[in-house]
Amino acid sequence: MNRTKVAAALLAALALLGGAAACKTPAAEDVPGEFTFRGTAVHPAAVSAMYRSGTGQIDLAAFETSLAAVQWEAQPGWWVTESEEDPATGRAPFFAYAAFAAPLTGGAETYILSITFNTGEPADVDNILLLQKSGSWLGLVRAWEEGSACDGGIMAQRMEGDEFFYSRELTPSALLGLAILDTPLELNPHEDLEATTESCFAAANYVYSLTQDRADLISVRLYDEPAVDEKGRTERFRYQSCFNRIYNAYLAEGKTALSPKDVDEFAARFRDECLKPGRGPEAQAAVDK
Repeated sequence: MNRTKVAAALLAALALLGGAAACKTPAAEDVPGEFTFRGTAVHPAAVSAMYRSGTGQIDLAAFETSLAAVQWEAQPGWWVTESEEDPATGRAPFFAYAAFAAPLTGGAETYILSITFNTGEPADVDNILLLQKSGSWLGLVRAWEEGSACDGGIMAQRMEGDEFFYSRELTPSALLGLAILDTPLELNPHEDLEATTESCFAAANYVYSLTQDRADLISVRLYDEPAVDEKGRTERFRYQSCFNRIYNAYLAEGKTALSPKDVDEFAARFRDECLKPGRGPEAQAAVDK
């Protein structure tokens, strides 16, 4: 091949390379306040990996997964990734989140995530995460306490300015545990009162302030359905029947929206009527009749 043909071939190759470079789609840029990486919603599996890591950090640029991320049809605004169904349990492990952006400050972006997942548990597990995102790095700042169904399940999440509102479902034990008394109640949730994922009696409404880094109880809503003593079940718990009586009395009086002070009074009434000396299970059973 002579020099002229070699030069022509090199020019053609350079032209092809230049054309390929020109056709290459540039990486999408993230919009501040949108929980994305390279223009796509952050993968739920990446959030899961960060949540379960020992460092609480993850480099999204280095993260890889074969799992698909899709918008959750069951909960609009959520992203979910799902693994193959476990033949032993018949459940498909999953991890999902909804992201709420904090006001932009010009530095690292701050988000609050409501997450829910199931890795083989009888009920889904919920939590709230406070995260910061800087470039490709995602870091966990704070994690709330996990809850599941009636025992702390999370719902009604929303962001207003720098305040995040959410609710948690309450068992009898959890409801009493919110009270501030001179002497805290000493109760065994699994012997004294119901405390299962099916024992939904109320919901606690909270607000978390980003500026103050503090969560406060706003109110508690008692559910409208009266508590019923079930033979063979209720008597397995020392004080459940007494709790049910007080709970139903509040419903009968229309006291279903309780302030934190009302919660204190509810717990004090439970203490005085169910736990005071001489009011053990046998004596209380006679009173309840």
